Amino acid sequence: MRTFTLGLFMLFIVFSIPVQSQDVVPFDTSIRKGVLSNGMHYYIKHNEEPKERASFYFAQNVGSVLEKETQRGLAHFLEHMAFNGTEHYPEKTMLEYLEKNGIKFGSEINAFTSFDKTVYNISKVPVTNPRLIDSTLLVLHDWSGNLSLTDEEIDAERGVINEEWRTRNTPGFRVSERIWTEAVLAGSVYSKRMPIGLMSVVNNFEYDELRDYYKRWYRPDQQAVIVVGDIDVDEMEARIKTLFSTIPLKKNLPVRPEFDIEFDGGTKFMTSTDKEIGTVGIQFYVRNKAKDLKEFEYVDNGIKKSLVSYILNNRYREMTVKPECPALSAGYSYSNFVRPLDILGLSIQPKTGKELESFEFALTELLRFVKFGATESELERAKKSIKNSQLSRLKNKDKISSDSYANSIYSYFFSKDPMPDIDWSVNYLVERLATISNEDLINHVASQYKKEDLVIAVTGPEDKEYPTREAFLEVYDKVHKSDLSPFEDTTSDEPLIAEDLKEQAVVKTEKLSGIDANMYTLSNGAKVVIYPTTYDKDVIYIKGYSPGGTSLLDKEMLPSSNAVTYVASQSGLGNFNKIDLGKKLAGTNTSLGMGLGELSESVSGRSTKSDIEVLFKKLYLSFEAPRFEQEAFDLAIERFKKGIEQKKKNKKSTLQDSISLALSNHNERTLIFDEELLTEINFNKIQEIYKDRFNGVDDFTFVFVGDIDEAHVLKLAQKYIGNIKASGAKESYVDHEYNPAKGKTTVRVKEDMETPQTTVRVIFNGELSYNLKNGLVVNMVGELLKKSCHEVIREEEGGSYGVGASGSLTDIPDERYTVSVGFDCNPDKTDQLIAVVYDELEKMTTAVNLDDLNEVKKSFIKSRTEAVNNNGYWMNVITSNVFYGRKVYSLDEYIALVNAITEKDIKKAAGTIVKKSDIVEGVLVPKN
Repeated sequence: MRTFTLGLFMLFIVFSIPVQSQDVVPFDTSIRKGVLSNGMHYYIKHNEEPKERASFYFAQNVGSVLEKETQRGLAHFLEHMAFNGTEHYPEKTMLEYLEKNGIKFGSEINAFTSFDKTVYNISKVPVTNPRLIDSTLLVLHDWSGNLSLTDEEIDAERGVINEEWRTRNTPGFRVSERIWTEAVLAGSVYSKRMPIGLMSVVNNFEYDELRDYYKRWYRPDQQAVIVVGDIDVDEMEARIKTLFSTIPLKKNLPVRPEFDIEFDGGTKFMTSTDKEIGTVGIQFYVRNKAKDLKEFEYVDNGIKKSLVSYILNNRYREMTVKPECPALSAGYSYSNFVRPLDILGLSIQPKTGKELESFEFALTELLRFVKFGATESELERAKKSIKNSQLSRLKNKDKISSDSYANSIYSYFFSKDPMPDIDWSVNYLVERLATISNEDLINHVASQYKKEDLVIAVTGPEDKEYPTREAFLEVYDKVHKSDLSPFEDTTSDEPLIAEDLKEQAVVKTEKLSGIDANMYTLSNGAKVVIYPTTYDKDVIYIKGYSPGGTSLLDKEMLPSSNAVTYVASQSGLGNFNKIDLGKKLAGTNTSLGMGLGELSESVSGRSTKSDIEVLFKKLYLSFEAPRFEQEAFDLAIERFKKGIEQKKKNKKSTLQDSISLALSNHNERTLIFDEELLTEINFNKIQEIYKDRFNGVDDFTFVFVGDIDEAHVLKLAQKYIGNIKASGAKESYVDHEYNPAKGKTTVRVKEDMETPQTTVRVIFNGELSYNLKNGLVVNMVGELLKKSCHEVIREEEGGSYGVGASGSLTDIPDERYTVSVGFDCNPDKTDQLIAVVYDELEKMTTAVNLDDLNEVKKSFIKSRTEAVNNNGYWMNVITSNVFYGRKVYSLDEYIALVNAITEKDIKKAAGTIVKKSDIVEGVLVPKN
């Protein structure tokens, strides 16, 4: 299960029509809502993304804050138990039934518990099977008040909860939890009700403690059924009324209490350190009583909040790239932390030894905004960007997923904040943005910022000295007494591209095999594939590929190659540095990234339809006028150093490095990210590598997929791609044979750990002919191995929170399969659980659970059927074909191939993996 330790406020930006004409924000009329006689709420919405699927959510207005001292952790424990037996689905039969219908536990069947709420979901349920719909509703019915909660299942789950705690008790969580409980939430019930709870309670509670919590709080007047999908709303409402109205609301139940936060007006300071934390951070919070905003006041607050966040965080980004800035990064936020508490937050990563200076910098800029607000140009850019983003969202409203709507609906159930439909929302946004002034933003931030109820917290490694409370408060007072001036914003009217580019000729046009798309060859040799679709409105995607990559570089150039595209992206394009480029393009909605991998150079990005020419301009400049700034390089190196500091404290990093070396048999070209590597990264080499690898476009193929006017996009390609210089070289990658040593390589790493935990990674690698059938079979072996290992390691042994496994087959650079299994576990069970991996794979060579195989096949078909209506799927199909020459399969061909895979195929593949694999087994264990 997912456990959310914070009830963070997720803004659903809602906008409407003019304030003056209404007092109430209209509720989304496409959502059918009601309350049954027993107090249970229901919400139903028809939505066809994805088609022939529906998502079922069960929201409960209860969480860990309602626990007694003897129940700490039982709200979350109960969430687990909902999957371990109900009245109509004893033991694990509910999961077995759903998974037989292709619905996957974890990704489509899940739940989370937080302080004030618990939410369950069963997503993407096929609606063509009425019996499955009724059965899914019956699961929700049982969750309401009919969990089995047997002694045996409770005891079996204790170990799983312990392993979840072990997995989640990371250094980052530990330092944050201390800040939350000892400062932000200090003095409140919340401070002693972290959802994961106490393992002393989890391991020892009496069975009736859990049953008491369940009977007291799981009840219809605190629950909501939410169904969103490709369903008939009237029919679904009738089903819900019939099934859920029969659930009784017991008498003499306690009122669901609400809890307050203590506000004493003081300043809480703390240093929260951990021996496994590598870098220093500073958190500054202003604690506010949560605002109870209604109707248009709530809506307007959301718009102003978005504007302030956009402007202030862009300022921080602009200033932290300057060499003289004492902070590597700084960020502003305002959110609901728990129901009664809102917090204004600054999160700061200081440069080494610059804790006080970085705090002064970040606080100064916050107070500058509190006093002066935004410049005229900043406000205009922010309005334009937010407006265009939401207009694009409106155009693409049919692609909003059922799960996204369900998330918004359960948030409404808990908060009762306004929830209009998207058309109304965006129309209001457009009109309201035009009327918001800088004075409005100043007043908005003034309502958030105050000089009391503060938290200043420093996080970092234990073996370091930190400034004192008095030193931070001295800086705080200094900033408040300083004579601030308004922010100065600089902009440029210079065009992005000054040259008058002319369209270049198309010298060849051809149809792709197996798909209705055209490929055009331009006069400079570049190839352009265009595939118009109707799946996403107003969105166009691009991918580009050229073979070669770092495989063609000399060994001494490899360290610098790791930073090539990052430094270029941080430097800007043409005559614009990164910050000026962002200002120049504010309000446009495009992204473009250059990639340099082992085997290829690549391009990836996306754009709204109206901004597609901007995307082409960025693409042109990325080849013809890339930019490399010494300041960007220096800042990148400093950030890399911070990353290495953190990596050195990360106990799993040594294991991962050792596995990487083993998987390549210590190939001399295998790089490990450490201080030595950092000294070999050279600014001049970075420029040399970029210009070498992106020297010419004639070896590139570009694919465009989306809401495309083909003639228009082709003309833009002729103008911009057509004018990129050709190198005259046709390259291919070199296979440097990054393969593991023959046989089995065992890696054992021991580390001191705050929370003792074993990490296991087992990788099987070997040769196998590449085709779609073999790829599917290997993938299925991975899925079956995950199921069987999960059953033994988690469910039977209680030794791990979860087991991951996967199988894949590739033909690049050569035909090889990889099957990997990984999990964290109780150190006392290390050898026993590792043996399970090999045992389960060995069993598969002689016997395959046919029910499991059919579940996996149904899941494959379900996922592919959902995917074919998305641009990402078609981009992958086309690039696989034009980049790598792989055959295009229709949906019917794919389904037929999946269905044709037999038990014999799985046994044969498992036999190959058992007998012919080169194996890398990596294990990290605690010294203590």
